[in-house]
Amino acid sequence: MKPDFSVYYKDAYWNDFSKVIDYMSENFSGDKSVYWVQHFKEKYAQKKFKRALSFNCGNGWVERDFIDKNIVEKIIAFDISNDLLRIANKEKQNREIEYFQADVNQIDFPANQFDLIINVAALHHIQYIDRFMRILCKSLKPDGLFVNFDYIGPHRNQYPLSQWQLIKKINQSLPANARRSPLIYPHLPTMLSVDPTEAIHSELIMNTTKHYFTILERHDTGGGIAYEILSHNQNLLKLDKNSQDEVLNYVINKDRDLTRKRKVPALFSYFVARPEKLILENYPVLRMLEKKEIQREKKSLKSSGSYYFFDTIKMILHRWYINLIHRYPKMKPFLKNLANVL
Repeated sequence: MKPDFSVYYKDAYWNDFSKVIDYMSENFSGDKSVYWVQHFKEKYAQKKFKRALSFNCGNGWVERDFIDKNIVEKIIAFDISNDLLRIANKEKQNREIEYFQADVNQIDFPANQFDLIINVAALHHIQYIDRFMRILCKSLKPDGLFVNFDYIGPHRNQYPLSQWQLIKKINQSLPANARRSPLIYPHLPTMLSVDPTEAIHSELIMNTTKHYFTILERHDTGGGIAYEILSHNQNLLKLDKNSQDEVLNYVINKDRDLTRKRKVPALFSYFVARPEKLILENYPVLRMLEKKEIQREKKSLKSSGSYYFFDTIKMILHRWYINLIHRYPKMKPFLKNLANVL
């Protein structure tokens, strides 16, 4: 079946609300009126970057934004989807953007090609993340910058039970007409079927970055509570503005408080880094990291695409669930209720 890449631009996410952008901006820059892109421009782009790379670029909005904000003169960008690239090429107009089709898990670049690399929510889709980060380190000039905004939370949104219980509790505390309903724990078999790359190695982003880059500054924001409750919440979209703002303030405050108390992890991060070129000469370490990644991916192939013990258990339970329903259709209501309780 041909993948439907338009899924990435459908529905409403938590950062479609201006109050969420204010919350994120305050965490990123200390000023709710300064989002991370503006913060990066003011601090690092007094002089425009000459040549940038943007990967997994989708419909091209990131490149257009960085060009229009006078952060960079020319951007090279690629994506695996020709459908999205056609949109990007159409929308770029006379901007200095060069698009091409490529698979991020197979691409390579010569050394020292770019003075800026831009990642906006792309790293969490990359399977061979160590390999690609090594290529980014190599292709970025020694004094170049790597700017990132990405999801760094649990892989494939498989939240710890303690976090999910808090999400459910706070969602339930909202007025009935403001709750996300249904609120369903991200179903791993469905995610593997619809998009097996979604948050495939999100939990590895920060550690892998540190192998190949020196992080100059890092600013995490929350989402451990608010992301699931506010995203895809059709009830919230139907409220009048005053009622909607009241709910947003309540959920954001809960998110802020529980993140500060480390009851839930921060799910998103903005950071700026420089390449650590010396690692590229440490061949024993590079071979070790490469071997570890290859072994991880081979093991995953034998486990229906899962990487961790409990993910494998979930896949086994899912097959058990499907088989039981198939053999005993009358058990379906009972099994569904059991799944909802768990």
